Amino acid sequence: MSGLQQATRRLLRQSMTTATKVSASTPLILIARLHQQGPSRSAVVHEQALPQTQAPSVEAPSFLSRAQQKPLQNKSTPDFDAIISQMPLVQSLRASHDSYKESRPHLAIPPAMRQHHFVGGSLAGAGKLTLAPYMWTSSPKSNKSIGNSKASSVVSVFHIGRDLCGHPGFVHGGLLSVLFDEVFARCVSAAFPSGLGMTANLNVDFRKPALPDHLYVLQAETVKVEGRKAWVQGRMTYLPVHLPVQSEAQGIAFDSALLKEDAEGATMVSEAKALFIEPKFADSMVSVYRT
Repeated sequence: MSGLQQATRRLLRQSMTTATKVSASTPLILIARLHQQGPSRSAVVHEQALPQTQAPSVEAPSFLSRAQQKPLQNKSTPDFDAIISQMPLVQSLRASHDSYKESRPHLAIPPAMRQHHFVGGSLAGAGKLTLAPYMWTSSPKSNKSIGNSKASSVVSVFHIGRDLCGHPGFVHGGLLSVLFDEVFARCVSAAFPSGLGMTANLNVDFRKPALPDHLYVLQAETVKVEGRKAWVQGRMTYLPVHLPVQSEAQGIAFDSALLKEDAEGATMVSEAKALFIEPKFADSMVSVYRT
């Protein structure tokens, strides 16, 4: 072998060694390797692998904050929080605070982690999931329907913009599946000691086309719990009020009666059911929602 060939191979080996060291230092690869090592590794190690503070090179996507929303009379961005507060369903849930706990779990995800979260980061922003979804989770003492104190039910309210369509003018069906999966996971968390469940099976039946620029209500309930398994089902409905992020010149005006889930024009777009399983390595998984 010539001296040139030996020098070339030596340089290649050095380059591969350097690349391996750099890639192994990245948090995501570290986390993947830790999972491969099994449940014996604790969540503390994961926390050390995750970036606690990170300044991204580009601005991370985020939900519209209350300060970014303008009152309807200004004919600009609708105040979605105020509109949601007018919904009879929301008012009823807030009145029964002893039975339901209100939360916005995606806002509780640490910022450095949220930018990598699919729903809390990638799908968040104007024209997408405009604001962090509201969720109301039932308390254990109110779960008498199936006679299991570990079961729970969840009601989620959110707004879908016009930038998440499949066919023009219709929300992508894959997004509906993602939102079912997200809310279902929250619903079954009470069924497991670790509070963590992973999707084993998800079936979605699409009943009607889903329209963008509307408020949606997703209702879910745990119907069966057996050990590390939990079954959940739910349905998704959009309200008949058209609420674009940027309102037309005439502004937005509507009858508050249209904020009822059973109002004329409200449409149930899909139903779903799923099986979730608490993983054996749950103790090594990073806690995403710190609520």
